[in-house]
Formats: sequence, structure tokens, C-alpha cells
Amino acid sequence: MNNFPLFFIHIPKTAGSSFRVAAEQYFGSDATYFDYGQGSKETHPDILKYEYELKDRYLAAKCIKNNAKFLSGHVIYPKYAPFFQPKSVVTFVREPAQQIRSHFEHFSRLHGYKGSFKDFIKENRFANMQSKALNGVWNDAIGFIGITERYSESITLFNQYYSTDIKVLDINKNTAKPSGAYMFSEDEISLIRKMNPQDFALYDYALKRFDLHKDLLSKGLPLVRFGEMNLALKDKGKQLNMWGCCYEQEEALEADILLDDEVVDELKLSDYRAQGAERNIHRSGFVGKVYKYPATFEKGQVVKVREKQTQLIMFKDVVS
Repeated sequence: MNNFPLFFIHIPKTAGSSFRVAAEQYFGSDATYFDYGQGSKETHPDILKYEYELKDRYLAAKCIKNNAKFLSGHVIYPKYAPFFQPKSVVTFVREPAQQIRSHFEHFSRLHGYKGSFKDFIKENRFANMQSKALNGVWNDAIGFIGITERYSESITLFNQYYSTDIKVLDINKNTAKPSGAYMFSEDEISLIRKMNPQDFALYDYALKRFDLHKDLLSKGLPLVRFGEMNLALKDKGKQLNMWGCCYEQEEALEADILLDDEVVDELKLSDYRAQGAERNIHRSGFVGKVYKYPATFEKGQVVKVREKQTQLIMFKDVVS
């Protein structure tokens, strides 16, 4: 599967500038397209013409697909989602309080923001910016999620997965800021958490996923991707609704069903999921499975779904 062009969702103040400049140096200016809005001098002429002047995103995306190896911009996932396989979508996330403070400093310094830091936190347009940028796709389907606080390590993992040689750069920092992390009062942290619950959930998830992907790649194991899908309240504890796949293979994932750690059944994640098809996840959307618990499963027993190739426990539930 061809990974290129890559679609880099540049979330503000997550080390994205360092990454996009390093990517441009690696891929070359002619193969790098930027979309930072109609008023930005960095936005590529093809995008200015087709996206902003003619308002024909299809033709803009056609130019990108035909000419670029890397697209970057302060855009959200849905903008170019129809034109990219999720494996080709990459981003970085940052600890939410640090991202918000850095964004506040940037906005005050360069965009004339006059409010206080607490004012900034309370504005909905600045809340949950990281999760908003990725809205519309299953998080585990995204090709690569780097961690700002583990930037060098992230670049190493990125290069390993995409077979690239992007260098570690460190640019666009606030030079007036003392070294180290921003510090916060208890009131500030409380307010940040209240306004950004989705970003905190995303960051916690991204840290776990980063370590999992690093471990799988280091062992030469398939990088499996998976997640739970919506389930009616009445069905919770009685069945699992899930998706899973590996971008590097055409075969459906197979898994064992464990009941109290004993193998009792097996399944294949090969059923159609409309959202998977719409977002070009993999296998034309045939990546799902509903597993209804047999009548022999008793209340309180633990159900696990273990992927066969990696022996990874993808899902865990308690029978109710």
C-alpha cells in the first residue's frame, strides 16, 4: 500500500512546525504542499486556486495526490479525509495544559489577544482543539500519532513505520519562555480539565497507543489497530461491537475469545462497517464484528478478545 502523500494534521503548539519543516527538507519543496488558509503566504498556489478561489476541493486534492508527498496545515481531519487512506494521516498531540498555555502565549504574542489566561481557557474556540482536529475518524485508525513530549522518540518511530529519514529539528519555540514545562495553579488546572475533557482523554489514549505501537514494531509484529463501536445500553455486558485491522495485510484479523482466561471460541473481524468504508479505513470497510455472548456465559465472568498474531488483548468485558 502506497503511504504517500502523507496528510499531516498540524495541531497548533504541538511541535508541528519542527516536523513540517523537517518533512519539507526530506521530501523537497516541490513535493510539499501547505494549507494554512487563504491569507497565508505558505499555502500552496494550487490550493489557493482550487480550494479558496474556485472552491473545488476535489481538484485541490487531485493536485495534491498527483504532485505531493506531504500535505500539512492547520486543518481538521474531515477536510481532506475522502482523499487519504488513514494510514497516511499523521499528527502530534501534547499534554493539554501545556498545549493550551503555549497556544495562549502564541496568540497573545502574535495575534494581539488581550484577555487573561483564564479568559483564554474559557473560550470554546480554544477548548479541546486537539480532539476537534481528529474528529470524524476512529482514533486508532490514524496512521501515526506522535507525542510532543517524546519528540525525538516519535520521529524515530515515524521513520521506522514509514521507511523515511526525517531529521529531528527544534524550531518555533517561545524564546522568552524559561526552559522546562509551564507551571499552573490548582485553579488553572481545574479549569483546564473542566474545559478540555476530550483532549485529556485523547492524550492519555495516545500515550498508551504510542508505547503499544513501539513495542509491536520493535518485535517485528503486525501493527494491529482496533476499537470498540457504539453499543446500546441494553446490550452492554451481553455482547461486543468492535472493529480491527492491520494495514499491512489484506486478511481480516482473527482472534480467540477467552472466558476467565480459557479459550472458548474464535472470531474473524470481517463484517462490513459503513463508517470504515466511508473513511477508507481498510478492506473497503469489512473490518467489524459483533460478538454476542452465548447463554453459557455467566454473570461476572470476564470476556477477553485476543488477537491471534500478536496475542494482544484487544477487548475486555464483564458479563452482566
